[in-house]
Amino acid sequence: MEPLPFPVFPMLLGQKSMSSSPVGGPTSMAKMLDFCARHKIAPVTETFPMSKANEALHHLHEGKARYRIVLENDLG
Repeated sequence: MEPLPFPVFPMLLGQKSMSSSPVGGPTSMAKMLDFCARHKIAPVTETFPMSKANEALHHLHEGKARYRIVLENDLG
């Protein structure tokens, strides 16, 4: 893959940005979500109460998290 040349200074002056996503654009995302809904595919998550966010981060940093950690609000 070759570097993508683009003028930085005009981007700075115009407060513009460039970004990308490894999951594709909105159309690809909609197709993927539709496919998952049709085939009853759900994400695999581990949930932690927000009051235990530090424990959740420790779990993540130790490499014990499987797939995605979700914090649930229990703070009032």
